Amino acid sequence: MAQPFYMEYETRFNKMSGCIDSYRQFMNIQKHMRDPKTGLYYHGYDESRQMYWADPVTGCSPNFWLRAMGWFMVAMVDVLERMDEQLYNEYRSIQAMLKQTIEDIHKFQDEDSGMFWQIIDHGGEEGNYLETSGTALFAYAVLKGVRLGLLPKRMRAWAEKAFYGVCDKYLSKNPDGSLQLDGICLVAGLGGEQHRDGSLAYYYSEPVVCNDAKGVGPLVLAYTEMIAK
Repeated sequence: MAQPFYMEYETRFNKMSGCIDSYRQFMNIQKHMRDPKTGLYYHGYDESRQMYWADPVTGCSPNFWLRAMGWFMVAMVDVLERMDEQLYNEYRSIQAMLKQTIEDIHKFQDEDSGMFWQIIDHGGEEGNYLETSGTALFAYAVLKGVRLGLLPKRMRAWAEKAFYGVCDKYLSKNPDGSLQLDGICLVAGLGGEQHRDGSLAYYYSEPVVCNDAKGVGPLVLAYTEMIAK
């Protein structure tokens, strides 16, 4: 999530000296955290392999959490928007990674609702649910990526389906006329005093809330792209 700010700061104020570092962070994520079978990215990675949630061979956490993927997609789009044209090869590498990521996660988009599941590759499993924030982040990233020419226009239909899916399922009007947005995972992490082990049971146990900024914000961002000219 810090990378767009990092890229803009280095470009505007530091003669681009840290831009390659930002680029390499994306390449490290691709190298260490992408699952070659699904194309999805794991929630966390521990280089030491010492954390109890980390696979002893890969260092990755066990599952693919939707909002983590959403933040990652948005980060790529927002970083590309801020990259200087001098970083041509680096730009093309992140753009290719973005396109491939969208292609891969789209395979898991729920056909009926257009949304994505809290744990992406376990759709329909007991305890799993169609989650608002990650779906809205997907919609925003794809809509913006298409508008900026980073992604093919055919992908806009995927994003529109996700956006309207959230609105149809979780956006409602209260008696006083105010809006309510439901289906938002309050928080999910790894480690800590709560012994967050990255298991399916853990992700399914986190509270689902209404009107949290982590869901409302992405939906508003997606809406700004829906109406952008």
